Amino acid sequence: MKRHILKWKQAQFSELKKIASQYKVIAIADLTNFPADLFQGVRKKLQGKAIVRVSKTKVIKKALEEANLKSTELIPVVKGSVAIIFTDMDSFELYGLLKRNKGSVSAKVGSIAPADIVVPAIDTGLPPGPALSDLKAAGLEVRVQGSTIAIVKDKVVAKKGEAITKPVAGVLAKLDIKPIKVGLNIVACYENGQLFLPKVLDIDSEQVFAQIMKAVQSAVNLSVEIVYPTKETIELIIAKAVRQANAIDALAKAKQPAEEKKE
Repeated sequence: MKRHILKWKQAQFSELKKIASQYKVIAIADLTNFPADLFQGVRKKLQGKAIVRVSKTKVIKKALEEANLKSTELIPVVKGSVAIIFTDMDSFELYGLLKRNKGSVSAKVGSIAPADIVVPAIDTGLPPGPALSDLKAAGLEVRVQGSTIAIVKDKVVAKKGEAITKPVAGVLAKLDIKPIKVGLNIVACYENGQLFLPKVLDIDSEQVFAQIMKAVQSAVNLSVEIVYPTKETIELIIAKAVRQANAIDALAKAKQPAEEKKE
């Protein structure tokens, strides 16, 4: 048994060391309390874009140490239950992809509601009995409808930022409502000898794009205003000059004496 484990570790070590030299980005992801089914979903999302491996921390650290990385900062980040991701996407692209592809999990008692959690008015399919009391305890307006319990109207059972109570968590589980979004937590990304942490990687791409567009427009306006010609603004500058020349010409003609106009 020990020999088998040793061979497995050696094979993992050799593979990780080899792969580490083939990709420009190496990322470490924390798997603590991350559901196995969601992890398999992440693997599928990354298929063809990245290689994902799970191994013992000692094996990963040793492989990284012997992979001749330009920096050793990544190695101390490998702690606990982790996955290692190899890809040619840049660090920000990888982080953004994982951030956009979160999965839903059941709410636990004490979890903080990320947004208002609403239980809709539906036929629950639950038979009358203990479930009736459970639904009422969560603040839901219910009634027995035939052989099942129906929720009469939509109800916010937890507001954004509130801790989820035991009755509410129980009801959400009964109704198979999974309000908590979780994603694979990237601890760090290593790229071209640099270590990028989540506080750097976690950017709002839409907001950044809007800021860039605003900056570009401001630069164009300034270029036109001070008559600083560039490839992007020369046509605007010429058009502005023509408009101004026409306006001056029209003003000059309007000020000519009537006699001059007749001549």
